[in-house]
Amino acid sequence: MVFGGGFMSLEHRLNADDRTEASEANQPSDEALMAELQAGRESALAELVRRYQQDIFRFCLHYLKEVEAAKELSQETFLRVFTSCGRFDVERKFRPWVLCIARNLCLNELKRKKTVSMETLEEYASSARRESGDLFRFSGDGPDEAMMLRERREALRKVIDELNKDSRELLTLRFYERLSAKEIAEIVGGTEGAVRTRLHRLLVSMREKYAPRRDEL
Repeated sequence: MVFGGGFMSLEHRLNADDRTEASEANQPSDEALMAELQAGRESALAELVRRYQQDIFRFCLHYLKEVEAAKELSQETFLRVFTSCGRFDVERKFRPWVLCIARNLCLNELKRKKTVSMETLEEYASSARRESGDLFRFSGDGPDEAMMLRERREALRKVIDELNKDSRELLTLRFYERLSAKEIAEIVGGTEGAVRTRLHRLLVSMREKYAPRRDEL
């Protein structure tokens, strides 16, 4: 059940333990690498590219829905990281900063093409699973469970398709990129409180609207 135990249980889990990306042992943090890049050590950029190139590609693909365009803007994102590294505040998190760069590039490209089409949440999730495995793993899933999951994903896709693009983006950043409300605010603009309010209202609205379909979802 997505709205009774899916989105909300996931939201509770994320709130209890918002994403805090810890570096592996003896590995510098993203922010430390940016400090090195600011000091002129260009090899730090290579490590950031290694860590984020797939994430940035999928993020761009979410907006553009064209593989080659997503690849091109992924490369442009890291070029902007290099040329703008002096403006990065090492006291802040790198991930929302780089996603903000990628988002702005994608939105500019969409404006240039005069199109604002967006991929559905489930389509984006599927592309992410192909690259890095299932986003949500269930131990002991058998054929029956797999069929139920496919049916629920299809029902969820139809629900998501009915949302406006801003709501889709918000849910993508929260539940698929697993960003905190504060990080989302840094990317899309606004305040952390405003993002929390929008998420809460959106989830409440979805629960109420689709209550008759709880068994489906």
